[in-house]
Amino acid sequence: MVAAELEAMSGAILEGREATFRDILADTVAKDAYLCVPSARRVFHGEVPEGERRIAGAMPHYGLFFGPMRYLVRRRGGAWEVEVRVAVEPPSGAGRLELPDCGLAAQLGGALTCRGTPYARSGSTDACPGSGEFSAAATPAAIRALLARWSAEVEGYWNRDARAFALPVRYDFDFVLESEARARALRVDFAVPLSPTCGRTPYFYAIRAGWSLPVLAHEVGHVLGLLDEYEALSGIVRCYPKTPFPGAEISRMGLSMREETRLLPIHHYLVLRRFFCREPSSTDPYAGAIR
Repeated sequence: MVAAELEAMSGAILEGREATFRDILADTVAKDAYLCVPSARRVFHGEVPEGERRIAGAMPHYGLFFGPMRYLVRRRGGAWEVEVRVAVEPPSGAGRLELPDCGLAAQLGGALTCRGTPYARSGSTDACPGSGEFSAAATPAAIRALLARWSAEVEGYWNRDARAFALPVRYDFDFVLESEARARALRVDFAVPLSPTCGRTPYFYAIRAGWSLPVLAHEVGHVLGLLDEYEALSGIVRCYPKTPFPGAEISRMGLSMREETRLLPIHHYLVLRRFFCREPSSTDPYAGAIR
């Protein structure tokens, strides 16, 4: 049974939380156009032929809308590589970029406003807690520095957690300007506008300069076909704070904004298992709708 295999790989961190993550596994697979459920041991530690595959489709969020998933998964040298390239369109007419912390101080120096507690260290369950004032002029240099930081550091959360569970998978996330991607004829998995602020909006509506690195690691999880693990619409207003499913407070997809939450073996499995599935007959979620 796949759930039992994943629980064994997860160890003590899942004790008392098994039912929640079994439900997450069943729910995600049931909503996915990629239909197979291979053994977790085979996925991570089996003999798998080398090759690569582009995964594309859409996953339902909150029962309200579909969001795209697109990425490249490659088997090479007995290990897995997962790549996502995000092309962003800079904001037009934006005076400043809201930032989540002082992480660009070395690149921007005195051009950076930096006061207060970084968003990821605020202790809040709000993705945009307003715990400090961090911003920079929305210059091409600042935007390039921001994208370079994301490219270097967001994947680190995924690679950290894969290593922690001894899983043979490496992630490579690349954030580039849309114009640069076109000029260099780069493969683009996901294209989205860059918003100069922070805010709670769908990942495919805009990627936001004010999102912290942990939040961005969560949002890339959606591009990789993972679903949220908290009560639908919680966290939008202060009277209904972010409410993870029971036990999912340890998960990156449950509490996105915390440095210490984890991408568990179940998450890595859900991303990789599609490599083993037949190509879906359709990745259009509205294919059966009356037109």
